[in-house]
Amino acid sequence: MNPKTIFGLFVAVAAVQLAVPVGQVWKHENVLRTGTAYKFKTAPVDPYDPFRGRYVALNYADTQARLELGEPLRYRAPVYVMLRAGTNGFAVFEELRRTPPATGDYLRVQYGYGEGTNASFQLPFDRFYMEETKAPQAEAAYWKHGNRRGQTNDATYALVRVKGGRGVIENLYIKDQPIRQFLGTEPAE
Repeated sequence: MNPKTIFGLFVAVAAVQLAVPVGQVWKHENVLRTGTAYKFKTAPVDPYDPFRGRYVALNYADTQARLELGEPLRYRAPVYVMLRAGTNGFAVFEELRRTPPATGDYLRVQYGYGEGTNASFQLPFDRFYMEETKAPQAEAAYWKHGNRRGQTNDATYALVRVKGGRGVIENLYIKDQPIRQFLGTEPAE
């Protein structure tokens, strides 16, 4: 093989290897910049991932919606949940569908199980990464102020930007303050 062909193949492979992560970062940032903001009520814990570091793991309240009728779904099948903003400012899950809707905001989620016309699902954003030293403080603050066993002490929620079926966590809030500001690590805006 001649050197020009080898060099051309090298450049092509390098371009593809760079294009994939750049495309993923662009999609993530595009959702953050141009997506619709929704608040999701949370109930977190704080685990440790040796490869990715400390994060606040999030569970969400009321992850059930009306299921369109049709063939039964298998566990963890991809489905789409329609969203709207509720009167209290939090996201309301309208309906689970097998295909993405033509209009309106929606998220691609994983089907859990169904009971009658209602079904549960798992949201795709369940981790908020923080600095190593701040994640344990965030967990403690969420446990102190969050929703435990149905009794809500203070408003704890994730602000999520949604666009084209994707959702990206913008920030976590306690008492309507961003988590870093609440913990005193960031000045008030």
